[in-house]
Amino acid sequence: MNELVLLTFPSTFYALRAEKVVQGAGLRGRLIPVPRELSSLCGLALELDPAEAGRALYLLQATGIVPERKVRAVKEGPCLKNISDIL
Repeated sequence: MNELVLLTFPSTFYALRAEKVVQGAGLRGRLIPVPRELSSLCGLALELDPAEAGRALYLLQATGIVPERKVRAVKEGPCLKNISDIL
């Protein structure tokens, strides 16, 4: 089981900026297609290590990038389980 944090954004532009900010700070973050468990719409989500999610969120807020949704989940194979929103 792999625990992860996913951030979604209102547009691809913000997702790309978020990835650049996070990786520029030396944090592990990568863009993935938004999982179907989160949205039926196409788009990108930023996948983060839960241990680095707090710092990543702080950096994003400091640069004016506000995620649309913040989710903690467990990845089991190709599916997400135990999905919970982070406030």
